[in-house]
Amino acid sequence: MNLILSTIFFLMPILQESIPDGPFQYPGSAPREIILVDPEFSPLMDKAFADLSKHLDRSFSEEKIIELVFLYVREVLFDLNLCNEQQVRTLIHSIHPNEKEPEMALEIFLEHKTGLCRHIALTSSCLINRLIKDRWLHGEVFLIRENCPRGRHAWTLFLSKDGAWHLDSLWGVLENGKTSAGFSRLCDNYGKRIMNEQKKKWEKTTP
Repeated sequence: MNLILSTIFFLMPILQESIPDGPFQYPGSAPREIILVDPEFSPLMDKAFADLSKHLDRSFSEEKIIELVFLYVREVLFDLNLCNEQQVRTLIHSIHPNEKEPEMALEIFLEHKTGLCRHIALTSSCLINRLIKDRWLHGEVFLIRENCPRGRHAWTLFLSKDGAWHLDSLWGVLENGKTSAGFSRLCDNYGKRIMNEQKKKWEKTTP
């Protein structure tokens, strides 16, 4: 990567919980690839959004749209048989064999239909962010990263007036945390402590 591009990526804001409007980077808490997202140049994401939009109708409920995103990411954009540590490491090494923390566009993982929780959650979050901008959905989207009982994990939260939708296309979790049954199942998947902390956050947020 030339000096100019490296400087541009260095200046990209680091992803926190909300999806920025422009280009951003998603570094990990441990040495690994730095995922780069540029909304202005993401042809595969653009194609995915256009395809997803064909399956939407303005009469659809919020729940129906969220479910479609969940399934589209899980069944179309990624091949879950390829979504494991070995496949991701092989892909990264094939492109950057000698770099410890290479910069890689999310588009590369979409092209190969492989990724881990961070790639899948980031994809879901970006798609929902675009649905919000196009007024298919009304609320806010967040990328959640927590140390769960099963290990470090990332997934997507869409927060609206009536819903706290947790989308996890890798683990197969889709629940509305604002319902008692949904919240209970989220506690089973991610841990009661984590979900109680998440609940406090979304109760303070008014979409």
